[in-house]
Amino acid sequence: MKISVSELQKRPSLLKSEKILEVVDKRSDEEVGIFVPKKYRGLFERVKIELEKSRKKQVLQKIKEVEDMSDWEEVVGDGL
Repeated sequence: MKISVSELQKRPSLLKSEKILEVVDKRSDEEVGIFVPKKYRGLFERVKIELEKSRKKQVLQKIKEVEDMSDWEEVVGDGL
């Protein structure tokens, strides 16, 4: 169900529904975010964990791809 930010402000009871809400900016018709009801929390937590794992794997892959480690000495020297 698509709703605007202003609709959400006018009718906060929409947050009590069991529907997943797509919050949109009516002016630009761009999606601002998604509201996921409490009953889907378990599913959402699993998706969130998978997204975090994927992001961490990407970071580790980029580190692995670094061939010249001389740049790392400079970073360590900067205290990072």
